[in-house]
Formats: sequence, structure tokens, C-alpha cells
Amino acid sequence: MTPVDGPPAAAENARITQALREMAMLLEAQGDHPYRIGAYRHAAEVVSGLGRSLREVLEGEGVAGLDALPGIGPRIAAAIAEMLDSGRWAQLERLRGTAEPEALLRAVPGVGAEPTVAMLLDVDREYREAGAAGKLAKIAPRRFNPQGLAWLPVLHTERPGWHFTALYSNTARAHELDRIQDWVVIYCEDALHRERQYTVVTAGRGGLIGRRVVRGRENGCRQWHATPQV
Repeated sequence: MTPVDGPPAAAENARITQALREMAMLLEAQGDHPYRIGAYRHAAEVVSGLGRSLREVLEGEGVAGLDALPGIGPRIAAAIAEMLDSGRWAQLERLRGTAEPEALLRAVPGVGAEPTVAMLLDVDREYREAGAAGKLAKIAPRRFNPQGLAWLPVLHTERPGWHFTALYSNTARAHELDRIQDWVVIYCEDALHRERQYTVVTAGRGGLIGRRVVRGRENGCRQWHATPQV
């Protein structure tokens, strides 16, 4: 096995190891599924003991080479590639509460299959109910939070074929319109580890006024609300 190429490569591997461990800690604190927590912890141990530079693997073999490392898999391989390419990990920053919301909008690719409107509205309901009942872990967002208070609840939940993370919107627009306790941002990861993002709001006008609506999927919401729910 090729040795790690000098201190810079070792430091880079160590930085990624620490990021993977932090992700596991955050997911555990926020009540995510144990298998996801365990996957990040195991990946951290793999990277920690790796006798090669992760950058060397990426440059020589691509993301597929990272995926082929024992205990890594496509989701974590993509995260490692993101950290190597940009020096950042958008998902980790989001769960820390340090990400810029506008940057996250640009980071989510929005490709692949979509979750159903019924799933999104059910995740929205679960998030708001659990948050109101004080059942969710809270993070301290960096923006619009001068006192550094941990006020933003985070939900991790699953539906068939999807993993969801939900948070109230912390954008400038949400604060301007006093909608930070209404607009819910939902991040969805499919079985191929592709991520999409949606925002669910209370409609303020039209035929859906007062109803919860997924922005950009209003027609589907209209059909869902018109169908008696068992």
C-alpha cells in the first residue's frame, strides 16, 4: 500500500477524519438513525488508519476509488470528494448551524427522483409537531443569532427510499417576513445519495390559503389536499 505522501496529505486525511467523527456526533445528538451514525464513525476509523492520501485516491481513481475503500460507500465518498475539492462539507455545516443559507441553495444539485408531496407534507407535519413538543435537538445558527442561542430544531427522519432532514428557514427573507416559525426547509437524500431541497410554507393566498404547500409543487399539493386523507 502506498504510504501517505508527507505531512500535508496526512493533515488532510486527519482533517477529514475529524469531520466524519463530528458528523457522527452531530447525528447522534440530533437523534438520527443508529446505522447512519455508525457508518460515519466507521468511515472515520477507516480514513484514520488509511496508508494512502485521500487526495491521491481521488485524483488517480475518482470518486469511485473513494467509494471502493472499505467502509466508505457512495454517500461518504461524495462527502470526502466535496471536502477535497472545496475544503468544505455543506451537509456538516448545515447541521452545525454555520452554513450560509444562500450557499446551501446553490450546493444542492436537485437531480434524480423526487419524493412525493405526501412524504414532504408528512415530514413537515412531523417536524413542526415534534419541535412544538420540545422533542428535537436544537442547533445555534450563525446568522441572525447574536446571542448564539440554540433555538433551531433539527429533525432526521426516514420514509421508504428517502432520508430527510428538516429545519426552519433561517434566511434573511424569512426573518424579514416573520416566517421563521412557518417556513420549513427539507433536505431529501435518495437511495443513490443524491440530495434535493424543498421549502414548505403556509399558503397566504389562492385556493390553498391556510394550507401547507411545497413551493414549486403547488399542483401536487392541491391534489393532495383535495383527496380525503385516511
